[in-house]
Amino acid sequence: MTDRQLPADRLLFLDGLRALAALWVMLGHLRLFPLGWTAWEGWAAAPLNALMYMHYGVDVFLVLSGFCLALPLVRGDGTYRGGLKGFFAARAARILPPYFATLALILLVNTFVPIVRWARHDLGLTGDMPWQVLWTNLLLMQDIYPQYNNVNGPFWSVATEWHLYAVFPLLIWVWRRHGVAALLAAGTVAAVALTALSDAFPRIPVIDASVPQPPYYVVLLVQGIAAAALAFSPRFESVRAMLRKGAWLAALLLVVAIGAAFHAYPIVDVPSVLRHNAMFRWFDPLAGALTAALLVGLAGVAPTQPLRRLLESSALVKVGGFSYSLYLIHIPLLTALYGATLLLVEEPLTRFLLLLAAGVPVCLIGAWMFSRVFERRFGPRARPAHPAAQVQQVRAGEPVPSGPSSRPG
Repeated sequence: MTDRQLPADRLLFLDGLRALAALWVMLGHLRLFPLGWTAWEGWAAAPLNALMYMHYGVDVFLVLSGFCLALPLVRGDGTYRGGLKGFFAARAARILPPYFATLALILLVNTFVPIVRWARHDLGLTGDMPWQVLWTNLLLMQDIYPQYNNVNGPFWSVATEWHLYAVFPLLIWVWRRHGVAALLAAGTVAAVALTALSDAFPRIPVIDASVPQPPYYVVLLVQGIAAAALAFSPRFESVRAMLRKGAWLAALLLVVAIGAAFHAYPIVDVPSVLRHNAMFRWFDPLAGALTAALLVGLAGVAPTQPLRRLLESSALVKVGGFSYSLYLIHIPLLTALYGATLLLVEEPLTRFLLLLAAGVPVCLIGAWMFSRVFERRFGPRARPAHPAAQVQQVRAGEPVPSGPSSRPG
């Protein structure tokens, strides 16, 4: 089956990429509990050290979100089925029920067993939780009030994506009216302007709020939209083959650039984490561009080819199907399991191996069960089972897994 035979809204490799990003984030957080931000020496430790860069799983998810949301628009006439009201209603049904279910469960547990340093946040989640924390989480404003994002660290990314939905229709209008180049330019200008504003006013006076964090993430959403247009819009039909070859070349160059950047700013301990995080404004767009280039390139690869077969394997597709739930609940589950390891063993590596053996299956099974109750029941449409023919309906706009807990403190 060629890519032309495969409908654009039934691309299994998107779920495969989503699963890999979710697993990267989960395993990265799992590593931090027993081992912290300390790199191990030797080439054999490289995979273990790579887990400390799990923040970039956020970038993958946000580019995927822009790609999936734009996919039906770029292949159609650019209009929303059900109008803007239907678009926002579908986004709310997709994101909010699982989010509020997670929040309610965490607060319920905290009522009986106060959690001191939940998700490694300095403030912690205690029985006398400040009202600002409660309302920040209830109103989904963790990206604007990051100082109160201490219920579940990764919640910030839900707030970030939720607020980016507000500008998505405007970005689509720019693309329809002026093309991909103008879209990329507009996204870059917006990212630069918001970042400059955030630098000038780290806390907005009177309301003690921040410019939505990270202020440059709009460019990642734009990269996803642009990738969908380049991969599937009829406007580029005559140059599609050239674009797909160019995407693979761009991906190769971006891998080299990102490798050089990470070599210059490696994560080896807590001070190096701070230096690396200070470069997020440059590194995140590079990671987003790499993801976008891979999406354009993969769209031209036949499902029978090894790379597509790997990304569209049954296991990865299934994990991609409940990756949002995995994102929401993995830290609470790992926190509880890590507490148990503290009672059993003292050596950090042994704790890591024990947490790995118990945490991975518990998180995967727990997330799958959670998704059955809170995602499929309330989502805008059910996800069909993985078919033999390597086709599946894409879940557009999957929220990104990870959060400020990817950063120290």
